[in-house]
Amino acid sequence: MKIVPLLLVLSLLVNAFLLVVRPPGSAPKADRPEAGAVAAGAEAAVAAGGPASSLATGKSVAIAAALKKNDAESLRDELRAAGVGEELIRAVVSASIWRRFAARFEELQPANNAKPAWWKNDEDGFWGGLSKEQRVAMKALQAELKAESERVLGKDPEAAKMNPWMERQYGFAAADKREALQQLEQDYNELANDMRRETRGFQTPADAEKARFIQEEKRRDLAALLTPAEMAEYDRRNSPTAQKLRWQMTQMDASEEEYLAIFEIRKDFDERFADYDAYGNRLKPAKSETDPKARMEAEKALNAQLRQALGTERYQTYVNAHDGDFQQLQAATKRFGLAPGTPSAVLTLREETAKAAMRLADDTSLSGEQKRAEIGKLAEQARGKVSGLLGAEVAKTYFDNGGAPWLGQLQSGTIVTYDENGTRQHRRLEQAARRPAKTGQ
Repeated sequence: MKIVPLLLVLSLLVNAFLLVVRPPGSAPKADRPEAGAVAAGAEAAVAAGGPASSLATGKSVAIAAALKKNDAESLRDELRAAGVGEELIRAVVSASIWRRFAARFEELQPANNAKPAWWKNDEDGFWGGLSKEQRVAMKALQAELKAESERVLGKDPEAAKMNPWMERQYGFAAADKREALQQLEQDYNELANDMRRETRGFQTPADAEKARFIQEEKRRDLAALLTPAEMAEYDRRNSPTAQKLRWQMTQMDASEEEYLAIFEIRKDFDERFADYDAYGNRLKPAKSETDPKARMEAEKALNAQLRQALGTERYQTYVNAHDGDFQQLQAATKRFGLAPGTPSAVLTLREETAKAAMRLADDTSLSGEQKRAEIGKLAEQARGKVSGLLGAEVAKTYFDNGGAPWLGQLQSGTIVTYDENGTRQHRRLEQAARRPAKTGQ
């Protein structure tokens, strides 16, 4: 359950008491005691040992006495006898139970009177300055508070409902596993964050071994909790590959079928070449990180598989979704209602302009000065075409925000080209044209 701030607790208790004493809209009657008299009577009753009746009366004096004594069970029964709705009963009784735990929670807070340096990062993360022992005690106390609430009120029917985020992450799992899955995630997130705090960004080979061990233990625990089918679904939603792909899938407006195809191809590659975990903890010592050549070859094979799975056109959209310039164009298109194909049209213009610039650069009939002048004109023409696609106002903001950096590079004498996989290459006008590779005899 959520920990309710003390002021909210008091407000709930007072409002509930007044609601029972005088329901909204009701006129005071001569035989109805005023709040002051009720409170005085409640205090007298408590002083004399409280109502201590086994049968709920629903009377305001008994309710006030239960509030005063923090007697959650009597309060529950008296409110029910008074006809108060279960939702409000749960809120009021939960607040009453919380009052019994508030001091113990306060005692677990770190004794640090120094003001936090708000202009710096909190290196201790979510738990602030709590030690490991304090965090263990805090979680145990939270579990005790929850158990007491469920003993008095039963399980909260709202707790079984998942919020949208939980539905996205754990909606695949059986209902009885969701809470255990969430707790497992929290426990391992804390372990990984503890390690990040301890190493302070300076990690030894032993730290890398520890990070790998944490990951492996988490996988073992997940496998013990989930069926193979649930485990596969968990990976599709929560693995490092899933986290990496989510933004890109949004940019390319991928279908679920496309996402699943991409995920299955990317997952093995990501697991093989991951050097860090999701928290920045190194999984491999620097000297043992993957050979760049081996990674390059694996990436070529990966791209070939993706092209085959998606088809040429959608693969190009997938590649473009990595491109920062494309992402800015996508954002402008969505915000200002531009034609859906605008981002792709600008990138096509980029490719065509680069090809035209390469032809000019390779033209031996032109001097270096003439080449620069012609390529400058080409850049200006391309800028005008981009403005035509975006509209003058959007284009100005786009250029001011660093959009189309290839245009500025072109005007300064550098031709930028992209291969089919999005790899960028630069050629200065002073450089000679590349000779085609020799073919076998």
